[in-house]
Amino acid sequence: MNKKLLRFFSLTLAVLMIFSLCSCAGNVEEEEEEEIKYASEVPVGKAEVLARFNEVMKTAKEGKPAISYSLGQGAGGCECENATIKGGFKTIANKITNNDFAMSTEYGQPTTDVFPLMGTDEAAVLTLTDIRSAIITDNEGDTTYTIIIKINPETNPEQENSIYGKLYKIEKDEDILKHFDVVKDFMTADSYSATYGTGTIRAIVDKTTDHIIKLELSRDVRVETEVTGHGTLESVGTVPMSFDYNSTAHYDLNWDNPETEEVEA
Repeated sequence: MNKKLLRFFSLTLAVLMIFSLCSCAGNVEEEEEEEIKYASEVPVGKAEVLARFNEVMKTAKEGKPAISYSLGQGAGGCECENATIKGGFKTIANKITNNDFAMSTEYGQPTTDVFPLMGTDEAAVLTLTDIRSAIITDNEGDTTYTIIIKINPETNPEQENSIYGKLYKIEKDEDILKHFDVVKDFMTADSYSATYGTGTIRAIVDKTTDHIIKLELSRDVRVETEVTGHGTLESVGTVPMSFDYNSTAHYDLNWDNPETEEVEA
C-alpha cells in the first residue's frame, strides 16, 4: 500500500473517531439534562419512611388535587355447617359486594369525604405502633418512588381510635348487616364480628414534587356471623357462618391545575 493511500485511511479514521467522540459527549449531555431532580432525599428506615407517608398524606389532604376513588371488593372462604348456604355462598358474595362506591372530586374541591381521614379536614397520621413495616422502593428510570406499609391486625375496629379507622370509613355493625338485605328473601344476618388481618398501603409518589399520584389501601377481614334462613331456606333455622372479605381502595390523584397553563406534577 503506497504512502498516500495510507495517509488517506489514517485521516479518515481520525475524522470518524472525532465524530464518534462528539456523539458520545452529546449523549452524556442529553442524559445529564434528563436527570431527575428529587424534591427531597428519599428516606431510609421505618420511622423515616412512615414520617414521609404522613407528610405526603397531609399534603394531599390539604392540597386538594382532583381525586378519583373506587373500592374493589370480594368475598370467599365460606364456612357453614349448612351445605346449602355454603354451596350458595358465591351467589351471596356477589350480591353483597356488588358496589364499588366510586366517588371523585375536581381540582380545588374539598377532600373531606373522599380522602383519609374520611369525614374530616384532617389527614391520616399513623404511628410506629400502628404498623409492622414501612419501606420505600425507588423506581429507577421512573419519576416515582413507592411507599409500602404493612398495618397491624385489629379486631372489630371502629371509626374512632383504631388503625383502620384512620384509613377507611368503617360502618357501624348495624349498617354492615344491612348489606345482607339484598338476600333477605332467603337469608338474614343476625350478628357481626370482624378480624382484620395485616393490611397493606401502597403509595406511588412523584420524586420531583413528593406528591402522591396513586394510593391503594388493602384489607383482608375474617367475618363471623349467624344467619337465619327464610323462604325456601326456612328449614335451615339459625346457623353460624364465617367468610373472608377483602377490599382495596383505589385513589388516583391529579395535581394539574386546570386554571393555569402550568402543570403541577
